[in-house]
Amino acid sequence: MDVTELLDFFQELADNFEVVGTGESLKNKIQGNWSFFANHQVAEKILNHLMPKLKTAISNANSSVDYIQEIRDNYSYWETLKEELKWSNRFLSNLDQLLELGWDGFFNTQYRLTSSTELFRARVHHKSGNPALSPTEMFCPPPDIAKGGRANPSGIPYLYLCDNMETVLYEVRASYLDELSIATFQLKQLPDGVIIVDFTEDTPLFQPELVRETIMSKLLRDKISQDLSKPMRRYDSEIEYIPTQFICEFIRTYTGASGIRFSSSLHPSGKNIVIFDQNLMECTNVILHQVTTVNLESTKLKT
Repeated sequence: MDVTELLDFFQELADNFEVVGTGESLKNKIQGNWSFFANHQVAEKILNHLMPKLKTAISNANSSVDYIQEIRDNYSYWETLKEELKWSNRFLSNLDQLLELGWDGFFNTQYRLTSSTELFRARVHHKSGNPALSPTEMFCPPPDIAKGGRANPSGIPYLYLCDNMETVLYEVRASYLDELSIATFQLKQLPDGVIIVDFTEDTPLFQPELVRETIMSKLLRDKISQDLSKPMRRYDSEIEYIPTQFICEFIRTYTGASGIRFSSSLHPSGKNIVIFDQNLMECTNVILHQVTTVNLESTKLKT
């Protein structure tokens, strides 16, 4: 097709950027966030062809640009909200502001979890030589002893699962010769399955008449996804998890989703799944596992 037939879409896309003195080039901005074109060379060729035909101050693919202020204000509010939740206004946050920003419609990267998908959960044994834990013991701890995590507040347990057995070992920080119980979980037989908000997938950029909303939702989810995946270090406070606990409650309330999926920072090829209501799941099998090999890498920190 003639690329000029897409002029309306590219005009709508260009309207979401503004020229700045110092910044990324237009082609890098689009490719970096969306991989919209086949490669950077194709991006440059098409954008250089189209920009002069559009009503925009952006002259070519290498123009330095940033997102317009409306978009920057939208996704940067996550940082503002994080500080507010941690240090000033934890329980009566301004939900009206989030709804005004359109956040209730930004978690539309969803997939349907069905009973055919196997998920995994592990618990490290405190003593060696014990048998595998029972299926009942592999569920969440009781509310009165449930600690806060990256998704759940203290006293409100969520079921943390992984999409493969190897990722589970990283997530529980298993060490050499540790013995663990590893359970397989599946969704109960529900006719339509359940909906999960997916922080690992992107909405395609080509959404005519919805380009701005698509950009806003993508950039916001990226910000939240980074915090969801961030592992808690030994010296971190549980206060650091309050913003992601809040956003999970927001998702649960305003999307009706039954959980979330996000990338594992401890095992980059793996994904974590959090189920808000563990009663939706059943434990189908538990095996005993011992860690016999550990690979460690260190990175020199700047001084």
